[in-house]
Amino acid sequence: METNRDDFTKATIEILAKRVGYLCSNPNCRKLTIGANEVGNKPTSIGIAAHVTAASGGGPRFDDTITIEERKHIDNGIWLCSNCATLIDKDENKYTVDVLKKWKADAEEESRKKLNGQLLNQPFGSPYLEIDLIWTSGGRSNRGYSNKNPVEMHEGRPVMIISHQPIIYWGLHWNFNFVIFNNSNYPAYNIKIESIGTEHFSHLDTLPKINNLPPLKNIDLKARYEDFVEGDYLVAEGIHKKRIPEKFKNLTLKLTYYDDARNLHTNYIEFAETDVINKKL
Repeated sequence: METNRDDFTKATIEILAKRVGYLCSNPNCRKLTIGANEVGNKPTSIGIAAHVTAASGGGPRFDDTITIEERKHIDNGIWLCSNCATLIDKDENKYTVDVLKKWKADAEEESRKKLNGQLLNQPFGSPYLEIDLIWTSGGRSNRGYSNKNPVEMHEGRPVMIISHQPIIYWGLHWNFNFVIFNNSNYPAYNIKIESIGTEHFSHLDTLPKINNLPPLKNIDLKARYEDFVEGDYLVAEGIHKKRIPEKFKNLTLKLTYYDDARNLHTNYIEFAETDVINKKL
């Protein structure tokens, strides 16, 4: 089948992989991309020879000023794991040509230093993620008078009597920064958050399906919780003044993520009054 892509040759792909020791060139990843398969005479590879400037028109970072030979040349290639190869093409404004060229140069320099004994190989380790919930704002809104207010008959018609402290339907809301911290020296990959309790956030930003969190870094998400109460303003104020709603005792989150060796890690996050409790299995 004909293709309009200016793909690398097999020889170029092999050289790209070997020049970085089959490690992903993303400095926040550095995942091993080849290893043993269950079948005794086969390896398993998750590495990709990605194009710095796209192999065809319309692709990420495509450069129409270079030739076909330049597009297929090893200088236009970078070795990445399959996750990071997808990541760089999803956000080409962030992962620019200059960024990718620096990744490549740094990864090859690291490989040379390891080969010369200047750097020790880093062992796999376990990332440790924790959640913090930081209150940012909140409020209450009047949604109308309750039918529980007293009613009197005037000229044969029922009239609601509104006192200085009426019973009202209140809408309550809390806004939070939902922060995921990597409190370790190892990266975490493909972080996923599930709400598994009987109470849930009204809104929580979603993470991309493919993601990674470098060591000692954090990801900030926005979260919102809404509730309703029927009562006077003192009732509403008493509920809303708590920075973490009382109903959060029924809110439980499941946090899963992978390490360099593709081992799955699971945390459970619970809430008790003003405390966020992180439990790792």
